[in-house]
Amino acid sequence: MKTIKLLFTVLAVVAVIAATAVERPQMNVVPLSGDRAVVSIQNEEATNFELSIYAEDGELVYYKQTAEPSSAYQKVFDFADLENGNYTMDLRVNDTRLLKELEVASKGIFVGESKLRIDPYFAFAGDVLKLTYLNFDQESLNLSIYDENGLVYESGLGRGFNVAAGYDLSALKEGEYEVALTSMNNDFSFSLEK
Repeated sequence: MKTIKLLFTVLAVVAVIAATAVERPQMNVVPLSGDRAVVSIQNEEATNFELSIYAEDGELVYYKQTAEPSSAYQKVFDFADLENGNYTMDLRVNDTRLLKELEVASKGIFVGESKLRIDPYFAFAGDVLKLTYLNFDQESLNLSIYDENGLVYESGLGRGFNVAAGYDLSALKEGEYEVALTSMNNDFSFSLEK
């Protein structure tokens, strides 16, 4: 029991360290006119990033991946060809995502608040799989482990904000496994070899 408490304490500390050591990109969207807006991205360190814009139905309407590390990016977007509706700008910098909601309407472009999201942390050593995740949206989470033949293990992790878990995988045979952490809106995977 003491080992489990120690494991969860260590995982909680790792989650706090990860949250404070994570990239802190900034994305500003400033409407210039009824159908144009300037998007400015800044990051403390020069790094590669991805910027995507999704329609409300999930259709990708724009994608940009930098070829060279950069700490700043700026572009004027013309939204005139987009249908009126809600869109999401998704900026990914390493394991950090910054989401910003946009509404394109006949009366102009309306910019919503930013949402910071951080990918989960997985580690595997000594037959123990460790996982930490900050579940900002408090979605119901599921963990699944697959081998080459299919599902080996599945567990519900609940809707808590700070998810920290450890799994003893010593009973699994040697081989390659895929770990999936899933929710309604997110899918994360981690490969391990035992």
